Amino acid sequence: MRVSSHQYHLNSIQNIQTNAGIFNEKSVQLGTNQRILKPSYDPLGTVMLMNLGSEIDSLEQYKTNMDAVNYSLGQQEVQLTGIVNQIYSLQSLITTAADASMGDSEIKALGQDMSIAFPAIVDLLNATDSAGKYYFSGSKTDDKPFQIDGSGNYAYSGDSIVREVSVSDDSSVINNIIGDALDPSAGFLNAMKDYLVDVNNPPAGGVGAQSRVMIDKLAGFLSTISGQVTTIGATMASLDSVTTSNEDIKTFTVNLRDDLSSLDYPEAFVSLKESVAAYESSMQVYSNVSKLSLFSYI
Repeated sequence: MRVSSHQYHLNSIQNIQTNAGIFNEKSVQLGTNQRILKPSYDPLGTVMLMNLGSEIDSLEQYKTNMDAVNYSLGQQEVQLTGIVNQIYSLQSLITTAADASMGDSEIKALGQDMSIAFPAIVDLLNATDSAGKYYFSGSKTDDKPFQIDGSGNYAYSGDSIVREVSVSDDSSVINNIIGDALDPSAGFLNAMKDYLVDVNNPPAGGVGAQSRVMIDKLAGFLSTISGQVTTIGATMASLDSVTTSNEDIKTFTVNLRDDLSSLDYPEAFVSLKESVAAYESSMQVYSNVSKLSLFSYI
């Protein structure tokens, strides 16, 4: 079969370009340690890499979420632990005030100490984060949860929304404790406020009966606060378990992604050397043949 000079030149140039392309491709692969430089190299592998990358991004977001939840719940736990400490102080003072032998001056002295511990509890219930957002107002973080209303009583001003944060593909955890769960309808705060009126102006016969009632209310409040502290502790413990699980999944996914995308160095290097040899051979042959003409045989 006769091959025209023009066709021969086209075939030679195509061979040179093909080998140059292989050389460039392998050079970039070796330089980047990436097997798949563009989707056409491996369409299925490209889709798998995209899915693996998306899963890794999700796991990293879950890690960010868990860090934020851990910090927020940790701060709320600090406030509630402070309330528990103040409750113990009030418990001791109120128990002492229940003694029928206490005189007016002694009861009023106890009342002064109670008047320090009680506002501390209110302040802790109205605690804010570093951005000035209230911890225990539900979703109404700009509103102070416990305030004195028009009738002179404490009232809860937040809502009942418990925020949940995703920490894995199929689970989420709470991120806040609502104030109405800490002191439903501000029952303890109003009872304590009214009790302080009696202590600061003790009736004849002392405040024994009022103190015993208040001790019961204080015990109920302590139980509620302690229960919420336990809830926070259990939530944070579950986060530790989820964190370990997510880290294991991330390690496996990252390794799988790297195995899929990483270059086979020996194969790529051999292919690079072969492309160089083929390129140089094609150039040499093309150069030599290009110099030939009919005059070379005269």
